[in-house]
Amino acid sequence: MRKNLLAGLAVTCALAAPFSASAASVTIDGNFTDWGITNNGTTAGWTPKTGINYAVEDQSDAMSGFLSPGWGGQAYDAEAIYVTWQTKSDGKTYLDVGVVTGHDPSTATTANSYGRGDIAIDFGRNGSWDFGILTANRSATLLRGDVVATTNANWSTGLWSSPGVFAPEASPYVTKVASGTDVGNASVAISNAFTNMGILGGNHWFYEVEIPVDAFGSHWQGMNPSEAFSIQWTMLCANDIVALNVAASTVPEPAIPALVLAGLAAAGLARRRHNA
Repeated sequence: MRKNLLAGLAVTCALAAPFSASAASVTIDGNFTDWGITNNGTTAGWTPKTGINYAVEDQSDAMSGFLSPGWGGQAYDAEAIYVTWQTKSDGKTYLDVGVVTGHDPSTATTANSYGRGDIAIDFGRNGSWDFGILTANRSATLLRGDVVATTNANWSTGLWSSPGVFAPEASPYVTKVASGTDVGNASVAISNAFTNMGILGGNHWFYEVEIPVDAFGSHWQGMNPSEAFSIQWTMLCANDIVALNVAASTVPEPAIPALVLAGLAAAGLARRRHNA
């Protein structure tokens, strides 16, 4: 009887163990190796390990090359974005984002150059940017690492109204958070320059961001996203934009109390059969 009871409980515990639909584990330290990315001078180097959503568009190593929607070549090339999430030992779930770019994060915003932008997230993929994760200080109160709830009106925009059309006054491309409501804090790490990424060469930098998903409120319920979302990054001119669409999770979370009851019921049935 004891053996059957323990076996039933073991099955229950195995089913009730927390899990994430995207299970890659990464550390936010500016090092991309734990994402499975390798700077080995091949196109295969862009491919991460299993469990990570990603998009790559390594376009140009020419300094004046067209990128879309603007120009700038390698110096403004937004090349890859990676997304995963993990539930840690503290019981909290975190959204992890990585970005590879040829844009130097120390680039100053002057008459002819533009600094780095913020990460933008659109839950529901309805064209409304719901959150910005700041990669730099934007004001006395909006600081690097802040998670800010936004509408499109809270964002600055780029230089282009459409690919190749210079019209800053009509640009739809969001770049940095100008205002909004601070709802949380993310960890942000930016690497030093590295080379030998992809086949086009040039210097690259890796942005790594980790966001506690409770900052997203009702947009993220439990350990997996309850809504599809779009995520993107660009620099302040929006010469090049790297973006990714992520589906809502189709893996249901286990209802732990119900599973425990089911396991106990199964154990009781096994006991009665044993006694019979």
